[in-house]
Amino acid sequence: MEDSDYIKFRGKCKEMSEALVAANPELTLVRGHYVCFSWGYQPHWWVKDKEGNVIDPTSKQFPSKGQGEYIEFNGTVDCSNCGKNVKEEDADFASNYSFCSDSCHMRFVGL
Repeated sequence: MEDSDYIKFRGKCKEMSEALVAANPELTLVRGHYVCFSWGYQPHWWVKDKEGNVIDPTSKQFPSKGQGEYIEFNGTVDCSNCGKNVKEEDADFASNYSFCSDSCHMRFVGL
C-alpha cells in the first residue's frame, strides 16, 4: 500500500495543490518544506484554508502521512559560499547551489 501511495503522489504536490485552489479560490497555495520523521526535510507544496489549517493532498507519499512539520518558504536562501541570507529573487543559482553575488559564486568554484 505504501509503495502505491508513493507512486500515486510523489512529484505531484504542486499540481494537486493547484487543482484544489482552482476548485476553491478561498484556499492559498503554499510552497515550503515538509519535515518527515523518516525522510527529513523535503521540498513540498500544500494549501491552507482561511484559518491557516494545512490541507495536503499528497501527504500519503510520506511515511509520516502528514503528521510531520510544515514549514512555509520565507522567500530567502542562504549563500552556499558565505552563508549570507538573501531574497530568492536577488540570488544567483547554479544547480542546487545559491549565491549572494557573482564574486561568491566565483570563489565557490575556485575562480
